[in-house]
Amino acid sequence: MQVCVFPKLEEIHLSKMNMLTYMWQTKVSVDCFSSLISVSIEECNKLEKIFPSHMEGWFESLIKLKVSKCKSLKEIFEINDSQEIDVLGGIDTNLQVILLEELPNLKQLWSKDPDGILNFKKLRTIDVSSCNELRNLFSVSVAKDVSKLERMSALNCKKMMEIVACKDASKVEDDWLEFPELTFVRLYGLSNKSQFYKKRYRIKCPKLKELSIDDCVNHETFFQETVSNNPFLSIVKKSLIKLL
Repeated sequence: MQVCVFPKLEEIHLSKMNMLTYMWQTKVSVDCFSSLISVSIEECNKLEKIFPSHMEGWFESLIKLKVSKCKSLKEIFEINDSQEIDVLGGIDTNLQVILLEELPNLKQLWSKDPDGILNFKKLRTIDVSSCNELRNLFSVSVAKDVSKLERMSALNCKKMMEIVACKDASKVEDDWLEFPELTFVRLYGLSNKSQFYKKRYRIKCPKLKELSIDDCVNHETFFQETVSNNPFLSIVKKSLIKLL
């Protein structure tokens, strides 16, 4: 028997729960947490994932997710190999803000490429800092899905290799990645020969106003492409782009 719990709960804040290993029961209905807007988790050092695959559809109302200082956390969203896109398409999330801080074992946001299983069309902000095992922020399929993204930052993530990653660069056709609403990008301390995107992808950020890059080995191409495709940014780069 499935039980519906907390159908009107809007916020969850968990802090310093060092014995917590799982957040969600499996034997509850999808109507549980149906009003949830904000989840904040900090210093819960035995958690390894935030949203397991059985939570499919539970967090459609969620707007803001903040996770910090959880030492064992390895992934945010678990995507199961058996999950498929049905005739109505994947699940449209309402997530607008993702903030991830000081997660030393976070390897990936998604356990596998969501590729339409979960959609993030409303995402506006993603800020990641001090996640030293994290290799990338987005797969190409997710990057093409976040058309409302306005702010992106990756700080002090020592093993990050790309912001946008693709499994097989040799199969990537010459194509554009476009972030039509992106206005702010900050990249700092990405020292693992990181690049913004695979070599055969170019990028358009027509509304970009502020670009801040420091201690990043391979981001010259991103800078050149962005400026060349944004005349306004090129004109005001000395005053609005902060090259730290």
